[in-house]
Amino acid sequence: MTDLQLLQFFNQTLANPFLDMVMIGLSTVGLALLPAIGLALLFNRRNRRSGQAILGAMVISLIVTLVFQYLALRPRPEEIRMVINPPNFPSFPSGHAAAAFSFALAAGLTYRRWLGPALLLATLIGISRLYLGVHYPSDVFAGMVLGAAIGAAAFGLAKPRPEGRWLLWPQAAIVVVVTQMAYMELLPLAVLRWPLADKVLHFVLFGAVVFWLNLWLNGRTVKWGWLIIPVAILLPLSLALLEEGLQHFSPLRTADPFDLASDVAGMLFFWGISLKVLPAKKPQPTANFTAN
Repeated sequence: MTDLQLLQFFNQTLANPFLDMVMIGLSTVGLALLPAIGLALLFNRRNRRSGQAILGAMVISLIVTLVFQYLALRPRPEEIRMVINPPNFPSFPSGHAAAAFSFALAAGLTYRRWLGPALLLATLIGISRLYLGVHYPSDVFAGMVLGAAIGAAAFGLAKPRPEGRWLLWPQAAIVVVVTQMAYMELLPLAVLRWPLADKVLHFVLFGAVVFWLNLWLNGRTVKWGWLIIPVAILLPLSLALLEEGLQHFSPLRTADPFDLASDVAGMLFFWGISLKVLPAKKPQPTANFTAN
């Protein structure tokens, strides 16, 4: 089912006067409830740090969403059932989904009993944007990825002993959303016309993922024959190889070995930087594989 077909299913096939009121409520009152919860926690001395994390995550997610919206400049859906007037912003990604999922992760990771209900409410808010016809499903997905990652990072940074390794998730989310933009032909071409701009983008995006992932894994490695391979490089490299392979079958993109070389160079460079941050002791291999 295509992006447009899925939108039409929610916006037209499920059309119902009662659902119109429910979805408008979710998109307005439901979303407004989330920062209100954050404010209530903020003014409670025992939960002030959690309130700061929730509100900070929601604000940052909206700022990041605006940046991506004006990079992508995707028009709002057309030829749909207009339930409400669309916001005067580009469509990709969904700010409502980003805010809702940033709340869900920041609150749900802090108060684990909230995680299920918070994710359910965030999902319903995302669906409401499809039902109301103001976003494509791909917009909601991108907002969900960005918001959830920022919410997780806010949780990690708001802990009594802040853990910067949680910044892995926003970096990984940016890689996902930028890749999504590339397949949807939404990347800002004016920027990519700069000499080697796309190679620099590959270098930085994948390299930063390796940096935060190596901090998270504390330099963990695996041994394959006589090779000792950092897990922080092995995992993103596998994804990069898969993504480059998928480009071969995509009518919109072309596999490029120089992109892959830029990915690898960025991974090695940022992995080396991460070793300067880790404790001085050398990480020990955690698994052994026998090379045939």
